[in-house]
Amino acid sequence: MSVNWLWSEKCGEATMHDIRDDKDFVVTLYKGNAYLIMLNEWTKDGQEMYSMYSFWADKDHMNSMLGLDKKNAGSNSYNTDYVRMTKIRLNKKKNPYTKQIVDALIKAFDKITIEIYEEE
Repeated sequence: MSVNWLWSEKCGEATMHDIRDDKDFVVTLYKGNAYLIMLNEWTKDGQEMYSMYSFWADKDHMNSMLGLDKKNAGSNSYNTDYVRMTKIRLNKKKNPYTKQIVDALIKAFDKITIEIYEEE
């Protein structure tokens, strides 16, 4: 399965903390044909650029990446010695999996700020 999205499917953003550099960076969240798609977006020489940061194909993949399944228990890809998700903002109007994502994040993190908003 290739990951596809439309730029109009932006559904939030997540703040990540790079522990090595002690700096925050933001990844943009999209819905697309997955549970959640995370992109690095920036401008270089006046041109908009992006790279895939991560994605969750479905609920099982999300749980695996967050270390919530038996096979990967405790191995949270977003809470490591190098990087930590500190905040997430989700537009519940744009992502039908908001409740499932929030439930998983609450289980996966001892400390995270979760903001839910609604706009077209």
